[in-house]
Amino acid sequence: MPADLLGKHYWKTFHWLNMLCRHILICSLSAFAMLGVSTEILLAQTPDLVTDRPDQTESSVVVPLGFAQVETGYLYTRDSGSSSREAPGTLIRIGIARRVELRFGHAGFISAGSVSGAGDSQLGAKVNLVGESSWRPEVAVLTGFSLPTGQASLSSGRVDPSVLVAFSHTLSSRVSLGYNIGHSWESLNKISPRQRLLRYSLALGVEITDKFGGFVEAFGNRAFNSNRSSANSIDAGVTYLLTDNIQLDMYAGRGLSASAEDTFVGGGISFRLPN
Repeated sequence: MPADLLGKHYWKTFHWLNMLCRHILICSLSAFAMLGVSTEILLAQTPDLVTDRPDQTESSVVVPLGFAQVETGYLYTRDSGSSSREAPGTLIRIGIARRVELRFGHAGFISAGSVSGAGDSQLGAKVNLVGESSWRPEVAVLTGFSLPTGQASLSSGRVDPSVLVAFSHTLSSRVSLGYNIGHSWESLNKISPRQRLLRYSLALGVEITDKFGGFVEAFGNRAFNSNRSSANSIDAGVTYLLTDNIQLDMYAGRGLSASAEDTFVGGGISFRLPN
């Protein structure tokens, strides 16, 4: 091939490769830009952190799909002159669908008088049925059962089921109301018959600032198949949003009836992954 034709051939090849590289670069930058925008949209669409602690009232909100939430803490109780401690009582919530979460719980290490050891576990799910709309509250159903994984002296020794319906209302931009009603069947040991309990709670939550929140609550239970009187209590607490996905909490309460614990106090941390 003559030198001038060879030079033209290489020049056309170089020009073609240069254009190809420019197109690849432009497409790559566009893809990265779209990925960045998609990530920002995803993060912007991630709901606020809503936990099921420290109050007794379960929220009607489920963990977002693809996220996991860990809620753990310490509890001290005193009743009739004796005290007990539980740490770290932990609940793991995993969003497996847009309206469904799986729940894995463990009572942690329990120390009650001369007895100490691991407590029982729980397995369950929460299903968000309907969202809030004008007068209609947001509604979710929680169902599950305990697993006798704890030390014999601290375990129920049985698989005990429970079901709960959670409601929530937005009263204003900073005030919300949540309440629960449900049943649980609890065993004191393998020999005694299960107690059938009606459970109820009502909690008023207030967003004090963008970081601080607070609540006051009344809750209790009533046994149907025993002579035990209703156990009713009140409590109050505060939460602090350390980051968008990490929350600290403290709370304290007291019993209003003889069957309830005299006093209790606790604190903990909740965090959502990925953060």
